Amino acid sequence: MKLNSFFKQCHEKEVFKMLSIYVVSSWVILQVLSVTWQPLGLPHKSVAFLIIVLLLCFPIYIFSLWKFKIVPMQKAEIDDDEKGQKKKTAFQKMYFSFLGIITSLCVIAVFLIVNKNFSQENDETLPKIVKSDKIAVLRFGNNTGDPKYDIVSKMASDWIIHGITENQVAQVITQDLIDDYKTSLKGKSTDDDESTIVKKYLKPSKIISGNFYLQNGKMLFQGMITDGKTNKTLISFKPSECATENPLQCIEDLNESITGYFITEDKKGLMLQEIPPKYEAYKYLLEAKYSNSNDNKEYIELLNKAIAADSNYFEPKVLRVAHYYNQKEFKKADSLLNLIKPDSYSNKRQLNLLNMYEALLKGDNRIAYKTILKEYEIAPFDLITNKTAMVIALQFVNRPEDVGAIYKTVNMDSMSLQNCVYCVQRIYVKAFADIELGKYETAIQNIEKAQKEDEAKLLNRPLAIAYVRGNKMEALDQFMRKIEITASPAEAQELYLQAGKEFLLKGDRPKANEFFDMIINSKEETLDPKMLANALFYKEAYARAKKALKEIHLKEPDNIEVLAKLAISNFKTGTISEAEKAILALENLRADYQFGEVDYALGQYYAATDNKPELYKHLLKAAASGHLYHWKFFKNDPQFKDYTKSKEFEEILNFWK
Repeated sequence: MKLNSFFKQCHEKEVFKMLSIYVVSSWVILQVLSVTWQPLGLPHKSVAFLIIVLLLCFPIYIFSLWKFKIVPMQKAEIDDDEKGQKKKTAFQKMYFSFLGIITSLCVIAVFLIVNKNFSQENDETLPKIVKSDKIAVLRFGNNTGDPKYDIVSKMASDWIIHGITENQVAQVITQDLIDDYKTSLKGKSTDDDESTIVKKYLKPSKIISGNFYLQNGKMLFQGMITDGKTNKTLISFKPSECATENPLQCIEDLNESITGYFITEDKKGLMLQEIPPKYEAYKYLLEAKYSNSNDNKEYIELLNKAIAADSNYFEPKVLRVAHYYNQKEFKKADSLLNLIKPDSYSNKRQLNLLNMYEALLKGDNRIAYKTILKEYEIAPFDLITNKTAMVIALQFVNRPEDVGAIYKTVNMDSMSLQNCVYCVQRIYVKAFADIELGKYETAIQNIEKAQKEDEAKLLNRPLAIAYVRGNKMEALDQFMRKIEITASPAEAQELYLQAGKEFLLKGDRPKANEFFDMIINSKEETLDPKMLANALFYKEAYARAKKALKEIHLKEPDNIEVLAKLAISNFKTGTISEAEKAILALENLRADYQFGEVDYALGQYYAATDNKPELYKHLLKAAASGHLYHWKFFKNDPQFKDYTKSKEFEEILNFWK
């Protein structure tokens, strides 16, 4: 059918008339909503929602015209000749072709609208303030008594307006607009002051005002934000002090505080302090928290910048303590913790976090877990808090059964692992929890799924462990062949050592020795001395292990793990006096912030000498001092394989439960 004939039939069947009714009605409804959404209290994206609905309903409306208007009309027509029937069929084909085109265009339009108005809100890493109602910025009062500072009043309001508009906080009611209203009201019988005029005629949601004065040769700025409707003071900012010749310093300081207030206004439940941080400080903190870089130097620099930008900002100070704790710089972490003072002793959340890190540094894992659970209840969706709760549950109090529920709180489906370091770390902890619970298949599936999206070398170790414990020998062999090609020699040797230890735990020494030999037979230039010493030790080649361990001990005399293995090697080769010297040296290494490391090492020695009373005593002391339940400690340590089923060992594993 020709296009002209099709359009003619559409006209005859009143298709165009019905479509025009839909279009015009839609236009009128949109115009009404665009004017009334705000007075009705509807969301500011109501118009966008309506456009989407109207676009999606348009193809449905066209199909309804066909079914309820055109089809009955065609049935009513008396047309029995074959030519007429062909015309009807041709018209139907053309009609539905146009319907398909219109449907496609509507879907594309809806996609573009959704992408523009909704998707982009979730893609911002740095803070983007959601637009609110109008904000009035009044001229700051000059309380110095000197007219030469009147210009400073103008500077203050202009600078604050610039900060609000630059960060898209809201539409601003400027002083010029207020002056215009005051001029237009002249001649009317009104005694209203400037503030009353703003509230009465311009009706902003919030009003920013303030004043400045001189004190002891310094200029002091005060500012506040009040509610435009109730006149209630929402926040009064701490006075800013600067030199009289540099008032812009005070103005910028106040501007940062005001912007920080607006950017955290909708996050009050998650804020660690009552006074909002300065915007610049908040920005540095977000850059640190969501940086994809594993560069510890960059991370700590960003935290230091946040603290420098706002010395009262609590969160970066706590994160800095956490950073040094994780780097095992415990003395520095403790020193920084002692410098942090809460805003007040009624701020329970700040006190809770300080108590948590104090407990961690003391090795009191029960208190550490109790306090992180309190923080988790407040901010369960915060990735750092969520991950920390998982780690403490698994490694500090040996409660792998608690990890799954914490992990499920944050939905990972829409997260990009390539851009989320904490997401990968959460998968890592969850995998080890599943392994501890014997859910090897679940751990394997989650890791393999994650590694399809991101290489995530961090997940290689739990994957190797899950393959061995889950008896996935073919998958393990394939995985190790891949590691030989893609990993560095050091990374490959670590996995060989781990696989060998896992086979020792299973009681399969021949298979374990295969992996230890892969390390021992590595090229000399790629072989790490510690890897060689460990491979020889676990292979029970104690004479050769002793030689390798002595060389390391000469370079690292304070290395507790090396000294313990050297003592065991001496005992196994019959040099008891040397073993006793090593044990005495271990005792002399006791110091602060060791979390039972020396007692754990002594437990390993007494396990090798089959001294059960001393073994259980020192392992219990290690647990009580805060030693981790890790993938290589306690029941995951091959040196304790013959003792893990005993009642005493179960007591050690359940110490914090």
